Amino acid sequence: MSTVDQLDRTLQQNQIEGLCALPETFLQWQIQARRAMYDTIRSGRHPRRHPAHLPVMITFEAEGEFPVRVVTKGAGLTPRDEVLPRYIEILEETMARCEGRPWEETLSERVAAVQALIDHPEDIDPYRLSFLEIFKGGTFRNLERDPRVILHYTGEGPDYLSFQINGHAEILDLDDLRCRYIALSRQIFEAAPFHLQQPDYAAGYLVWVREVHDKTPYPRSTPHHRAMSVTQTASSSKISPTHQPPSREEVTFREILVPVDNSKYSEWAMDIALQIAGAYNSTVVGNHVYAARLHDQRFRDMEPGLPEEYQEPTILAHQRNLHDTLIEKGLKLISDSYLELLNRRCQERDLSFVGKTPEGKNYAELVKDIEESRYDLVVMGVRGMGEVWRRGKRRDQVLGSVCERVVRRVSRDVLVVKNDRPLEGTFVVGIDGSERSFAALRVALALAEATGARVQAVGAYDPFLHKALFHELEEALTEEARQVFNTEQQQKLHDELIDSGIAKIYADHLETAQSIAEETGQEIETHLLAGKAYTAILHHLEAVQPSLLVLGRTGVHADEGLDIGSNAENLLRLVPCHVLLVGRTFTPTWSETKQVIEEHLPWTSEALARLGRVPDFARGMARKAIENYARERGLQVVDEQTVVDARQKFGM
Repeated sequence: MSTVDQLDRTLQQNQIEGLCALPETFLQWQIQARRAMYDTIRSGRHPRRHPAHLPVMITFEAEGEFPVRVVTKGAGLTPRDEVLPRYIEILEETMARCEGRPWEETLSERVAAVQALIDHPEDIDPYRLSFLEIFKGGTFRNLERDPRVILHYTGEGPDYLSFQINGHAEILDLDDLRCRYIALSRQIFEAAPFHLQQPDYAAGYLVWVREVHDKTPYPRSTPHHRAMSVTQTASSSKISPTHQPPSREEVTFREILVPVDNSKYSEWAMDIALQIAGAYNSTVVGNHVYAARLHDQRFRDMEPGLPEEYQEPTILAHQRNLHDTLIEKGLKLISDSYLELLNRRCQERDLSFVGKTPEGKNYAELVKDIEESRYDLVVMGVRGMGEVWRRGKRRDQVLGSVCERVVRRVSRDVLVVKNDRPLEGTFVVGIDGSERSFAALRVALALAEATGARVQAVGAYDPFLHKALFHELEEALTEEARQVFNTEQQQKLHDELIDSGIAKIYADHLETAQSIAEETGQEIETHLLAGKAYTAILHHLEAVQPSLLVLGRTGVHADEGLDIGSNAENLLRLVPCHVLLVGRTFTPTWSETKQVIEEHLPWTSEALARLGRVPDFARGMARKAIENYARERGLQVVDEQTVVDARQKFGM
């Protein structure tokens, strides 16, 4: 038996040792790029280019002057074998539900089914990549003879993430469960307008990873700054056939930044930062920005008004130099004095300290430092030295300009300090089902464990919004428009769905939060609040009086590029307690997630024909309302009579 035959047989038996795990940098790039692609598809647009999905594949010819074959192949991530049947079931059940229904109506369900794996990255097998063979041509013949494969990925600018992955291909038969998953992941989009439709597939491939080389470009004058090693091979990442997925990242606070300005808010921010740093043995970084060039420009602006004896060019030049020197040195000495106070307090606690005194515009230099550094947390006062008091009352805005500008421009976690209260008592976390809200919970749990605080998770839903909207519509619509829209019918549908739907979704999010806490060995309280989100949370905070409110920077409805969500911004401005805005994300595991998706009931063709008479904009709501009506009566199938009865109930 040849070496190649022996290798292929070993592959088929899944007995390979010495495989190399795909680096975290690569996996995160894949997950983020695929989420962006799915968002594009979900919005009804066609994905134009997807480099994370289309690497160059190189296989080896038997002979010839150039004995390699170069093609572009669609590559995918696969679940680990032990969870593979669950993901196959998700795809198959979704395809069955979507069969015979319009493409646009089923689009979100199809995307959700394919996205299920990247929503649970702990289930991804990090040692292999998958491909689907359609043509059974030169690449297939090469791999039958020689399973060696080289893949090259190149991402988009400005980073141009680039990876060379060397491995060996395992050819999968169509009845192999792993091939079944690969094929279903494509078949679920086979009717999509952006796909080249194929009647069938010849085989599947798994490329088992043996080496990974980071080919990302970087300046020769600077060291390679990627978190992964330049070359990762099997010798540094060996596994057994029963390998475990990478561990989930823990919440840590290795470096904490504190902007200082000698205000009372700055002093309070130091207190909070030192409280956290003491629990985590963190490095504390103090930063005070001084604006020497601003003073220089102001002096030049005043020059025309100086007395005549100072207008002579040589004397004026001397005055400029003298002013510049005094200002530069003076402001630098002031900055150093501010930082020395924080340094001494760190020394008293045996904590590492780093001081920074950049020159420039305050918020701009802070943002630059935060984005270029690796801080786990920024702790800053809500206001600074510019606070205005008159007759014992504060006369400025509730949020200082520097704080607001920094919060809007950075992606790190930012704790905004509002008073002299330490982190204690109760922490409240806002949960809306987004990845940032679940990350906020984990951060709150970590801080609570260090400070002895209790954690409450709150979810707020608004059952009153649609009622107000329909009331406004009734007054605004013409009689003709009212007949077409049928507001009474729409309101009945919304009442039915909201009463049984939205409250349940947010209750399920809180159950997920409970499971996340249990995974850390901690207990939390949960509260489901009704009303406009930020208003309901404000009322809850008035009753609870927490020391800290923890929120995701953006929420479940955030658009790409949004700097801060509306509820987070309103609460940041209005609450009296400290506010921690979390920029990191966290995806719950399957065991933690409370599943809220309800399966569709089967419909007879006559029932579907009647549903087709409902206007497009209301068809989805009508379908859900009719299926809920059927379930309440214990029906397993929606037939024509069920539709008739439901329509009579809802006045459709």
